[in-house]
Amino acid sequence: MKQRKSRIVAYVIVPLFFTMIGYGVVYVAASPFINIVTTAGSMFMTESLPEFSEELGSIFSEPDKDAEAEEIPLADVTWPKFGEHYANVTCEQIGLDVPLYYGDSMEIMRVGAGQYQGSFIPGYGKTILLSGHNTTYFSPLQKIAVGDEVTIKTSYGIYRYQVRETKVLNESDPQAVDLLQKKEELVMYTCYPFDMLSSTDQRFFVYADKVSGPVLK
Repeated sequence: MKQRKSRIVAYVIVPLFFTMIGYGVVYVAASPFINIVTTAGSMFMTESLPEFSEELGSIFSEPDKDAEAEEIPLADVTWPKFGEHYANVTCEQIGLDVPLYYGDSMEIMRVGAGQYQGSFIPGYGKTILLSGHNTTYFSPLQKIAVGDEVTIKTSYGIYRYQVRETKVLNESDPQAVDLLQKKEELVMYTCYPFDMLSSTDQRFFVYADKVSGPVLK
């Protein structure tokens, strides 16, 4: 019986012990190399993943400065698709300068301002409804005043709108926006108060009338 136990110790336990020690020594010696490979692999995977803003796409290009047409055939204008950057919105008086995407999903508003798809593009003669986050891209709206000029630059023309009024309304107020009116109006809105980080049912609205820009026929 004692001889059997001695054999177990000699042929099983002792080799297993030295094997574990050997693995430990190899791991310690190779750990710097393992870390390098792991880090490089992580960097490769990270760099291979596209940024969301790249996936959105863009059809925007600077409009021809020599083109001052009062009217543009609608057939000559590329209507944006969901997720496409098709214009830039600026207001010098308040330092507003943001890319405008067609669609108003949360993903879009992470990278710029979004346009409600049930509204119309500049020049169409109807309501343009834009939204953006109150703590990022539309934060400058808290400084906007009646009379300020907002510019929307598209690939087919430059449009200017003069602020008529601002209001704080409930998000479900049916009087906040009229999408069926027969005049061109720019409406921008964001959550209110501006320093509110959590959910709120109040919205800050900016209403601006068209001053100039080609008409789409």
